[in-house]
Amino acid sequence: MNEQDGATLLRPLAGGQPRGASTVDIAKAIADGDRHHRRVRLVGSAGAGATVVLVAVAGWTVVADGPQKPAPVSTAAEKSPSPGPSPSAKKGCEAQQLATPAGETVRAIVGGSDPTGKYLVGRTYPGGKPSTVVWEHLQPRKLPMPGEDPSLSGATSTGVFIGSSFTGDQTTTAWVYKGGKFSKLAGTNAMASAINEREVIVGSVQGKPAMWASPEAQPTMLAMPAGKGWAGGASGVDDDGTIVGTLTSSEFKEGQAYVWRPGGGAPQKLARPTVKGKPAMAYRTGKVRGGWVVGWASYDEPNRGPRWIAAPRWNLRTGAVDTTDGFYTVINAQGKIVGQAGVVAPDGTTTTLPLPGGQDSKSAMVNIEALSDDGTIIGGYYNTRDGSLDEQPVAVVWTCGS
Repeated sequence: MNEQDGATLLRPLAGGQPRGASTVDIAKAIADGDRHHRRVRLVGSAGAGATVVLVAVAGWTVVADGPQKPAPVSTAAEKSPSPGPSPSAKKGCEAQQLATPAGETVRAIVGGSDPTGKYLVGRTYPGGKPSTVVWEHLQPRKLPMPGEDPSLSGATSTGVFIGSSFTGDQTTTAWVYKGGKFSKLAGTNAMASAINEREVIVGSVQGKPAMWASPEAQPTMLAMPAGKGWAGGASGVDDDGTIVGTLTSSEFKEGQAYVWRPGGGAPQKLARPTVKGKPAMAYRTGKVRGGWVVGWASYDEPNRGPRWIAAPRWNLRTGAVDTTDGFYTVINAQGKIVGQAGVVAPDGTTTTLPLPGGQDSKSAMVNIEALSDDGTIIGGYYNTRDGSLDEQPVAVVWTCGS
């Protein structure tokens, strides 16, 4: 499935909520619409931070109502106040199309960043085929990863990058770029999802969550809950070593969110979020930063009614969780989440994200994949819904007030 396929599938949602009974399998619908465009990759295997694309099996019914101001994260369990909105939330953000390497078309995506926003990682399409690229201070640099359908997913502020590609039929290889070259991470059928500033890498090996203590290390398989049949992947790692991920089992086929605390031991299940005031039926993790986690959750109305989608935000220090309707895919150390509808701070303060050239955001699908800790740099890409640019993904960076 490529970016144009994703845009075509999502077009029925442009005019509002579609009609008919829900036939969308969300467990199979959370897929990386760009990064592995010829194969659908499920969140929970290792692509838990993947771009969200809804795949219609036989019809549509879903989705979120759109952005709504969430209740503040603070609860009775909260002992210290949540960080307030930064000046960037008040001053707004400006959009700029990211340049592609000389001689290439505008088609490009952003797949992640380092915590400072100095490096944005992604890919462009020389000759129509995907090839990985890094933007350093917004300037593009070709950095071709070995393998088919390569994808960069994370970076450190020192210029270490991770990603994955296919190196055999349906076989994935995890890569790390360090010291001027790509090297394979140890492990068969491995995927790299996230890296922290200490160069600890997390993802999956053979469909189970794994951690590499360094780019040179053998993978450590993370502890699983009691019982058999557990699988999944790690989607994020904080600088203190906290790891988050999604696990599935025969009982929880659509996944539940877990956290592995530093020092090892069994994972702890994160609090079940609510969607439309009802307990989520499935919920998964995405990114973690500074003790905050963003994820994905769903609730099916009875009798095959609408399936509602929302973004839970967990505060790992207090255990509190709040939920914002819609897709929000990244989070920073301030607890801000960002998605197509814009930036939402823990206190509910919201900031919209314009498109380059004053384009109408209602006529595009925006995917956010990068957010700096100070909130001043946001990276992502958009596909148009109106047919312009042949619905190619266009990479964008938003600079927000400091």
